[in-house]
Amino acid sequence: MSHHKSIQEEVAEAKSMFPAVNVPTSTPSFLIATYQRTPYTKIKMTLTFPDGYPTHPLIVNIDQDAVVPPGLKKKLEKELNTVAVEQPTQQVRAVWERL
Repeated sequence: MSHHKSIQEEVAEAKSMFPAVNVPTSTPSFLIATYQRTPYTKIKMTLTFPDGYPTHPLIVNIDQDAVVPPGLKKKLEKELNTVAVEQPTQQVRAVWERL
């Protein structure tokens, strides 16, 4: 169970560093976050922590909505998932730094 605690610690640390990111839901398996880029653009994402995280990188899914058209959704997901793969630890923070 030790990796659950580290995920929660990592999320807590990332939340304290990025007050603009709102995390309504956070479990050891996934978190849902929204980021208000401007008053008119809000990005909603799900970060999934696979078994074996952080050796197995987290998976970023961006919700498609009026703000995020399909092209941008794909581009953001590709970019943020690449960030997670390249980052051995603190992947939540690394992903949010790129928003």
